[in-house]
Amino acid sequence: MKILHIIGGLLLFLCIGASCFAHNEIPGEKQKKPIALTNAKLYTVTGGVIERGTIVFDNGKITAVGISATIPQGAEVIDCKGSSVYPGFIAPNSVIGLTEVDAVRATRDMNEVGSVNPNARAAVAYNPDSEIIPTVRTNGILIANVVPQGGMVGGTTSLMMLDGWTREDISLNGYASMAITFPNLATFTAPWMQKSADDQRKDNDKAVQALYDYFTKAQMYSKAAQSALTDNARDIRLEAMRAVFEKNMPVMIQCGEYKQIIAAIEFAKKFQLNAILVGCEDAWRCTREIKASGYPVIIGRVHSLPRRDDEPYDITYKLPQILANEGIVFAFSDGGAWQQRNLPFQAGSAVAFGLKEEDAVKALTINPASMFGVDKKVGSLEVGKDATLFVSTGNALDALGNKLEYAFIQGRKMSLETKQTRLAEKYRTKYKQQR
Repeated sequence: MKILHIIGGLLLFLCIGASCFAHNEIPGEKQKKPIALTNAKLYTVTGGVIERGTIVFDNGKITAVGISATIPQGAEVIDCKGSSVYPGFIAPNSVIGLTEVDAVRATRDMNEVGSVNPNARAAVAYNPDSEIIPTVRTNGILIANVVPQGGMVGGTTSLMMLDGWTREDISLNGYASMAITFPNLATFTAPWMQKSADDQRKDNDKAVQALYDYFTKAQMYSKAAQSALTDNARDIRLEAMRAVFEKNMPVMIQCGEYKQIIAAIEFAKKFQLNAILVGCEDAWRCTREIKASGYPVIIGRVHSLPRRDDEPYDITYKLPQILANEGIVFAFSDGGAWQQRNLPFQAGSAVAFGLKEEDAVKALTINPASMFGVDKKVGSLEVGKDATLFVSTGNALDALGNKLEYAFIQGRKMSLETKQTRLAEKYRTKYKQQR
């Protein structure tokens, strides 16, 4: 009986836990008739800004964009006078859907055991009912690249739309990229450091060699698999790596410090990778090398302190402008899960420090879309692309003076309610009734 009571208690705990971390918003219904957004300021991204324009979409696809766009008979017409329409923003480096409460281990599913897990795919662990998702999309982030964490090879990332019932419905590209972390190359001296600088360098060299050895092994496996390979010789991890060499799958390389960035570029060139440099706090120190490589960059949080005491206080705020001036393609990221809602704020701060608004919007939309090979589907307001977009009362990069009025993912109108908005309404009502 004790065992039955224990099992029952565990089941009750799991049920309660599941209900605590599942949002109440119902995914949007499939688009049933054409929708026209009129009199809006259209941020097309690839075709400039259109004042008092109209955008029409049907069956989840954009069918017309412009000042004189034809509105089909029977369409739902929404007057957006004074409002702006943007393509859905994209979070290119996120763990949304893989974690709920960072302080609660049972709600974190970001890391696999071991240092090499290319077969770990983010879409498999993604939780479409996460409470965090509605809070993020209310700021216009409608797509997220979900990235497994930890180890040398973290796993396969998945590009997920932030609305839908199941992982299959939500996935825009379940195999968006391979995530790796380039070994640290710096040495540290401090009273609490147990290893000398020489020993640290030896450890760093071993870690770099291990990464090279694994990619060499994976490359050889890919070549063998394309010629002749028996079923008995298959390796689930190396099978996952084949897409990197055979399908040009992007490889996200986490590298922040100057030496890391240079070494990561050399590594990517060695294996002819379709690389994306991630983090890159020191990118301003090596813009020439990054530009020559042709690799795009996903920068870290703009609202950060400099890495070193002797660096300019505003270098993280100016980094986007520096990259844009050099012609380096970049995107904004903010790490973590719920922090993704701050992406427009990060971009707005970069604009305040010299970045052109046009470049800031591109870094939230078409740039990340092109990095992951979905720029023909999303990232701009163009005929034929998915109707993944939102209507904003003002400038979407303004953290204080902006509010979303409507949001659509593939034409499906989404709820913009969150747990927080419901609580706010509840307690406003409470105090009104007590007057």
